[in-house]
Amino acid sequence: MHFGFSGKPQWVNPSLPLWFFAFIPFKLGESLLIVTLPLLIVQGVGGTVGDVARIHALTALVGVVGFIFWGNLSDRLRVRRPFLILGFLGFGFCTSLLSFAETLPQAILYSTLNGFFMTSITPASSALVVDSFPEQEWSGYFGRFYQMSGWSFVASLVLGIVWLTGRSSLVDPETALRRLVLFAGTITFLSVLLCWGWVKEPHHHQPRRRFSPQLLGRLTVAVIEKRATFYPARLLYFVWHPDLLKATFREALPERPRWKTLPGIAFLETRLGRYCLCSLFLFISFNLIFVPLPIFLTERLQVTNAQIFAIALSKASLETWFYVPIGRYIQQHSGWRLQIQATAARCGLFGIFTLLALTPPHSSNLLIVGLVQLFNGVTWAAISVSGTTAIARLAPKSQEGLAIGFYNASIGVATAVGSLGSGFFALRFGYSACFGLATCIAALSTLWLYQLQRESFSTSLTHPND
Repeated sequence: MHFGFSGKPQWVNPSLPLWFFAFIPFKLGESLLIVTLPLLIVQGVGGTVGDVARIHALTALVGVVGFIFWGNLSDRLRVRRPFLILGFLGFGFCTSLLSFAETLPQAILYSTLNGFFMTSITPASSALVVDSFPEQEWSGYFGRFYQMSGWSFVASLVLGIVWLTGRSSLVDPETALRRLVLFAGTITFLSVLLCWGWVKEPHHHQPRRRFSPQLLGRLTVAVIEKRATFYPARLLYFVWHPDLLKATFREALPERPRWKTLPGIAFLETRLGRYCLCSLFLFISFNLIFVPLPIFLTERLQVTNAQIFAIALSKASLETWFYVPIGRYIQQHSGWRLQIQATAARCGLFGIFTLLALTPPHSSNLLIVGLVQLFNGVTWAAISVSGTTAIARLAPKSQEGLAIGFYNASIGVATAVGSLGSGFFALRFGYSACFGLATCIAALSTLWLYQLQRESFSTSLTHPND
């Protein structure tokens, strides 16, 4: 049964609810902002790579807090549409104001507020899927929703390339960039109108969002890695309940000395806890690379804004294309080996970035960066899907959703730490030190993942019924 829509036009896929399409203008605006934000901070308000890192860190922390706040409030009030409209309006106004920012404090304020308002959209939209469709259909609709998000990101990059390359010779690059950010804000107001007309409150509400095994291979940190860097909590819809977390620790762990019963110590003694900690370091390494990368490309390699969009387009296209087949593969096979292979490949790709930072700029560097980012796109599709799948399978029975929510929060912390670290190392020691550190952390995390896989395999042989 489909709640909340009727009278679909002929161009709408009959298997999709009409309200899915109300999100497209917002997703176009969001995607444009994610790519243009670091460029605007440096080229528009005179910031540095350290300022870019601080804004990423603030947005990540605000995103984690806002995600939990808005998600719980939406569940408590049992309404979805007001939170969607609030998020669309907040994003539209803050992004539009950001396009006129003249000082760094203004950019920080508008970006932070943006991150807070954006978090009201994700729990409400995910809850609409949970409330509107039978549980056995969740995985299919989440998969289609994520796929639509990915292709919206790709479409926004194409728009950005056309916008920046087709600008008049009378318009300087900064003005063209600001107008693109303004467009990203204003187009989001179309989502407000579409949401008002197409989104209706479901007739039934789930008392608590539960994890369904059919979601394995469908849930992901973010369809596009740029979104994970900017807003790591955006596509997971489970809400972290601390009381359930404590209950999980008590049920999963035997009696032990008092100091070992502290939540942090107890959690890290489980394979699930060690996996979350390993993932935290892994995502720190990702942010050490990808947060300063646009500034490195423009400052050191003299890459244009339009070329930044083109590089992001190639990477995003592969991420989106591989997301669904990798999800199907992981539903049938263990994702451990695939994740380890993907993270190991990233170690080599990060090493190439380190070499580019150590060597003088060359005309072939742009081609090398483009190829490296293509492979990074494939590896991210594997890492993002297999990560949530591994978490769900390591979690105690009936606590899978809680574990994924905790995993998501840990990625938010990693984004904040990695962003701040990238700014510090890039400014103090240079891009080569920053990228080299990321390579080392990624390599050590890969070895740790391999060890955790061996432990998991040994446990499954010893306790096949666990």
